[in-house]
Amino acid sequence: MYDVAIVGYGPVGATLAGLLGKLGLSVVVFEKSTGIYPKPRAVGFDHDAMRLFQRIGITKDLVPYVESFRDEIYIDASGRVIQRLEHIPEPYPLTWSPHYTCDQPYLETVLRDANELMPTINVLLGNDFLDYQQSATSVTIKAKAPDDKFFDYDARYLIGCDGASSPIRHQMDCGVENLNYNEPWIVVDMIVGDEFIDALPQVNVQYCNPNRPCTMICCPGNHRRWEFMVIPGDNLEDALSDDYLWELMAPWLKPGQAEIWRAASYRFHALVAEQWQDSRVFLAGDSAHQTPPFLGQGMCQGLRDAGNLAWKLNSVLSGSATPDLLNTYVQERRPNVVSTTKITIECGLIITELDPDKARQRDDQILAENGGHTKVTLRENLIAPLEDGFIEGTSPLAGTVLPQPLVSNSCKSKVLMDDLMEPCFRIILLADAINQEQIELISLTARAIGVAIVLMRDAHAPVSEGDGFIWEVTESFGVLKSWLQESGCIGVLVRPDHYVYAGIRSAHEIDQSLKSFAGRMELRV
Repeated sequence: MYDVAIVGYGPVGATLAGLLGKLGLSVVVFEKSTGIYPKPRAVGFDHDAMRLFQRIGITKDLVPYVESFRDEIYIDASGRVIQRLEHIPEPYPLTWSPHYTCDQPYLETVLRDANELMPTINVLLGNDFLDYQQSATSVTIKAKAPDDKFFDYDARYLIGCDGASSPIRHQMDCGVENLNYNEPWIVVDMIVGDEFIDALPQVNVQYCNPNRPCTMICCPGNHRRWEFMVIPGDNLEDALSDDYLWELMAPWLKPGQAEIWRAASYRFHALVAEQWQDSRVFLAGDSAHQTPPFLGQGMCQGLRDAGNLAWKLNSVLSGSATPDLLNTYVQERRPNVVSTTKITIECGLIITELDPDKARQRDDQILAENGGHTKVTLRENLIAPLEDGFIEGTSPLAGTVLPQPLVSNSCKSKVLMDDLMEPCFRIILLADAINQEQIELISLTARAIGVAIVLMRDAHAPVSEGDGFIWEVTESFGVLKSWLQESGCIGVLVRPDHYVYAGIRSAHEIDQSLKSFAGRMELRV
């Protein structure tokens, strides 16, 4: 009997397997393909994803092969820059760059290599999922092996990471909500010659031209991606021929200046499954939602699903929480996905207007609303916090993501804060906001319910070694302290996935938050 079965071994399935494996859970993965698709599909992920990869232990392998995502400009048909998407300034809240471009085949390779080293993960490549049956305590998965033999596998829970055409979603017989975006596009990945790469735009560009809406993305190395909206009059049967592709590429490159690495036609969808859970069966990634690419959030949304599910599955399977905790997965993730997808669609609509008069009016309005200047938006501010679920909803900072500064411990060595301890519930407190007597009282309750305490001391204050429950650290750039003070907080109670359960404004609220948490987890205080 496995703890968790996963169907699908793309980036979301592999990340979920790695997170569960790191927690010591037994995992079986079914993947009908025998190898990794060798050409690019997703080309980016954000700092939330890099934080998950940090937990799995693959960032050292990734960093040399990814690049920070460049700023993005929106250009109208006359060449005016009407909008600019920039990143939040340094020092970055998670220390990692806010967004990266990547090569998906390499990312998948690194994830799979890491998972192979985890003894509790069993990956069955070439095994086709057929169906599932579940009881009150487990799920039985029927699969067909490469030799056409049929096998049954039992697990406590089943997660469908099996893509947009998800067989698991079909067996769940759930509907799909259409968020009203469904447009055909042509995606072209090019490897550009060294002598021609510098002549291309050095930022990402959204060409808001009604004659041919288009996107250009700067990927790692000499890889560049163009996405062309299909417009009336296009012949889709010829759209992927080399002659037609080079015709599309004519404003930027000529044959001989680059190599066509991959070309594909897609329908960019905005779809969200109406049901994400069938008792012990859950959907994650593209099986649960499909997002247009205009904000680079498609894969990121699936990776957030993985991070959300991993700690909840572990809490339930370890007996530290009741199965009701798993109901909060859909409560938290579905509204967040819908919100992010709608914002993505809004960004896409700026690009995709085909009526020249309406496009001109749109461009003039965007500039007029910003005093005739380019509209500047911080990309990371477009991602909403959690609104419901396992959070103290009325509390400040509840549902937001905890920053991850570089911190120094008693040995004065600088580490990323997540690396101090295993994922757990913990209280992060500004040490100068409470006294030693209060710390001792808080620690009694915290220890009883398994909540760690991290005391953030001023940069030059002495720090003690800690005892496994109480940690003392200083941070390098004051990111966390500023973040707390901006919301009037002296601390936060944080979940294992780094989302804030509750903000804390006073010593009295520490006790309140601990009791609230214990009640939700059905623990005795």
